[in-house]
This record gives sequence, structure tokens and C-alpha cells, in this order.
Amino acid sequence: MSEPSLLMIRPPAQTDDFLTAFRGSTGKTPKVLVSPVLRIVPSEGPALPTDGTLLLFTSVNGVAAWAARSSQRDIPALCVGENTAQAARTLGFAAQSADGTGADLLKLALDRVTPVDKIYYISGEEAALDLAAGLRAQGFQAQRLVLYAQRQVDLTDEARAALAQNSVIVPVFSPKTAAYFKAQIEGLSLFDCHILCISAAAAAPFAGLKQPSTRAPVIADSPTRAAMITTLDRLLGL
Repeated sequence: MSEPSLLMIRPPAQTDDFLTAFRGSTGKTPKVLVSPVLRIVPSEGPALPTDGTLLLFTSVNGVAAWAARSSQRDIPALCVGENTAQAARTLGFAAQSADGTGADLLKLALDRVTPVDKIYYISGEEAALDLAAGLRAQGFQAQRLVLYAQRQVDLTDEARAALAQNSVIVPVFSPKTAAYFKAQIEGLSLFDCHILCISAAAAAPFAGLKQPSTRAPVIADSPTRAAMITTLDRLLGL
């Protein structure tokens, strides 16, 4: 049986970044089809605050959204994972990674902040966990800044054909991406679809999915890019 192909459903920049890391780590160059199911739309609004002492980022999109609207880089940043932290460092931030989920980032922030800190959580329109609310509940000064939105994009005809005719692995990195993808494959006739999720939260939207030839989602050992690479490498070899 031929090796399955990859269907990458993240926005192009994040897809390219992951594939570069995967190829560099494994030396493998699988067949790749790119069909994002969402696009990032920056939000317009007033100038961003300049009094912050700590920024919280849960995605590369948040880092990019802040950088597009503010030249301030002297605020320390706490990030959900190393990929996001590296994106922040590249743009000039001193960034630390929580190496986990939003809950891990909240724990890291609670261990780090003081009552005099002014904390800004950079997010999209929808957030699985409102970190600012979690910090305020513990008596800290925190505000959520919504700097971008996620809009659904239809799978391409090529992607639909691949799902119907080939063995395909679909890496999924967020609950929102999972929800958009699930909505688009329901009702499709799939040949052999493997869904690889970065976390239990990313796998949750697929609960109850009764789709012929769609296997139960595989969850990476930890919610990190490194774990996704390791698990994807293993799936490609099965």
C-alpha cells in the first residue's frame, strides 16, 4: 500500500513552518496537499495600549496581529508553545513558552505575575479559554485584546478528491480548525482518513463523527509541535 499523503488545513505560513520543521527533523518529504479551512482576518481598532508589562500569546496569529499594529517589543511575552514563542522572539520579544495548552499558559502566568503587572491577552474573536478572565479572577490586572478573526474557507476540489480517493493524514492544531474541517467532511464519502490532533481539545470536535473510513483521531503525546512531528512520522510509517 502506498504511503498516505498529507492534507494541510492550516493557513499557508503556518503550514510552511510546520513542514519545514517536519522535513528537517525526519528527512521525509511526503506528498502534501494544502487546503486551508480558515483564514485570518486582522481586526481594525484604536491604537493598542502602551502600558502593558506582560503579553500573553496563544498563537502565531496573535503575535503577528500585535506586531502589525504596534512597534512595541520591550514587553515580556508568555506563549502557549515553543512555536509561538519563537515567532515572538523573531519579532524582537523576550518570550517564554509554556510548552502546553492554554491552561498551561494560564498556570505559567499565575506563577509569574505580580499585583502591579498590567497584562494583555492577545486573542482572536473566539477563545477556548479567556486567560484575562482567569487572571482577573485571581485579583490581577488583565485585559483581553481581540486583534483578529478566523473565517471558514471551503476545502478545494482537489482536497475533496484526495479525501475520496486516497489515504490521507490530516494534522489538526486547534479546536477551531477541527470544527471547520469536521463541518466540511460530514456527508463526504472518504477513502481512508487519519486525523492527527495536537491535543484532546483539538480532537473534541470530532466526537460522535460517524464517517465511513474515517478513523478515530490520534492525539499527540503532548500539545507541542515536536510531538506532532514524532506522531506524524510514525503514522507515515504504518
